[in-house]
Amino acid sequence: MKEFLEIWDLIVRSNTFNFVLLVAIFYFLFKKINISKILDKLQQDIINTIENVRKNKNLAGIKLSQAKESVQNLDKDIEFQLEQANATAKSISDTIFKNTEKRIDLINGNVNKAIATEEKSLSAKLTEKAAAAAVAIAKNHIINTLKDRPDLHDKYIDESIQELDRIQL
Repeated sequence: MKEFLEIWDLIVRSNTFNFVLLVAIFYFLFKKINISKILDKLQQDIINTIENVRKNKNLAGIKLSQAKESVQNLDKDIEFQLEQANATAKSISDTIFKNTEKRIDLINGNVNKAIATEEKSLSAKLTEKAAAAAVAIAKNHIINTLKDRPDLHDKYIDESIQELDRIQL
């Protein structure tokens, strides 16, 4: 049982296991959120809107032609319809552009948040590993120093006893 716990501890502490666990979490998150479906829907909405704008523009052009043919003497009415069609096309175009920019900003914001979260996670892991390595190096240095100079061992013990005596008084 102890060997199993030691093996399990090695697996849990391994970078590969942590990486696989992180990939699995991201997989389930992306599967749950279904980002590709959302992006495809947004793309299709934009394509549909652009097609609608083109159809509206074409329809406005057709109406203009019909008006010219049916009412050749009413130039002012034709100019008004042309201005109205251009204003409608410009309005729809502006709306599409604004909506597209908002969606792009939203997607960029979400991507930046995901990147920032991952950066914080990696930074925390690196800091933890660096601290553990520093403690291990310091411990080895103290052990090696005491092995090289055993007189320091006695000196440190005496100093500690003196400090304890001073604290008790």
